[in-house]
Amino acid sequence: MKIVFFIGLYFNILFADYTKIYFYTTDININNFKSLKISFNKYINNYGDFEFQPFNNKDVFEQEIQKNESIIILSSWHYKKLSKKYNFEALLVAQKKGSITDTKVLVGKKNSSMQGLVTSAYDTSYTKELLTSIPKTTPEELPILIVPKEIDALMSVSFGMSSFALVSKDSLSFLQSINPSLTKNLKIYHESQPKYRVLLAQNTIIKDNNHIITIFNNMSSKPKGKNVLEMMGIEKLVVLSKQDKYNLGDVK
Repeated sequence: MKIVFFIGLYFNILFADYTKIYFYTTDININNFKSLKISFNKYINNYGDFEFQPFNNKDVFEQEIQKNESIIILSSWHYKKLSKKYNFEALLVAQKKGSITDTKVLVGKKNSSMQGLVTSAYDTSYTKELLTSIPKTTPEELPILIVPKEIDALMSVSFGMSSFALVSKDSLSFLQSINPSLTKNLKIYHESQPKYRVLLAQNTIIKDNNHIITIFNNMSSKPKGKNVLEMMGIEKLVVLSKQDKYNLGDVK
């Protein structure tokens, strides 16, 4: 019996059940997923049995988050779509320059008329929702092409492949900083109401919220943790207030 017990204990240690941390967002341009995965796991393994897995495919990401206890890092528009369906609760939100919100912008070439193809990295329903908020414009006047990343949407406008791009203001600022020549002829035609930045959420079946909050809230104060966040395009993660949770639909 003792031999069986120790063998079982050995295999539990060797093949520990890891809490998965899944990451997917169209808002952030990541060039090296392998490097991000290695760096994140190296950091997070100091704090428990966690395993980080980034995705560049929305459908595969959504399939994986159904399988087990998990933590997810994703855009706020995507979170609102999935949270009730898969029982997730938002805990933290990305903060940049003191703000936890960003805006969506419709960007086109200067002196463009309000018609033509719109490229977007959001799904079709959310893109249409954003377009219907633009005065005197309907989605029918602006046909939609879905692309993998916001940076792809902006590049398509710069190279004349589409008339407009629907992106976050952060993504526009990013392209302006790395390649000003591609954005010098671009103009913002519409700006949305503020939207929450990237969120960190967990399955409601995971009970220890405080442990998760502490680990991720403290990442930006540790050099290696800060480096990992920067690779994900995140400055720091801060705790959501009750009002924020209400706005996201988590608190009635």
